[in-house]
Amino acid sequence: MKKLALLFTFSMIFLSCEKTLPDVPEKEIPDWLKTKISHDEQLIVASPKAGSAWGAWIRYKWEKTYYFEYSNITSSSLYIPISVSGDSLYANIYDTNADYYKNKCCKQFVWKGPLFKDY
Repeated sequence: MKKLALLFTFSMIFLSCEKTLPDVPEKEIPDWLKTKISHDEQLIVASPKAGSAWGAWIRYKWEKTYYFEYSNITSSSLYIPISVSGDSLYANIYDTNADYYKNKCCKQFVWKGPLFKDY
């Protein structure tokens, strides 16, 4: 009976552990984004329930270029795509760049705050 209880306990621990690997390799994350992520992580250490804890950086591909967006459920801001080189792609539904929102693909998480929820 003890073996069964022990086996059950280890099974529950094994199954409940979240195994997340970054979707984007470290070498493909631009320096400007590493700086922003580092800043967010410092804010979260100082205040674990800070707004940054609900955020995530996501990479998309559009027209053969990678763009990064910051997603945060606590923010009402429009997500402005930023290229690998750090240039913003100001796109909205009335702009010619709206094509970005329709045709971006290949969603990959770069970083997730501890409270981030993907809806």
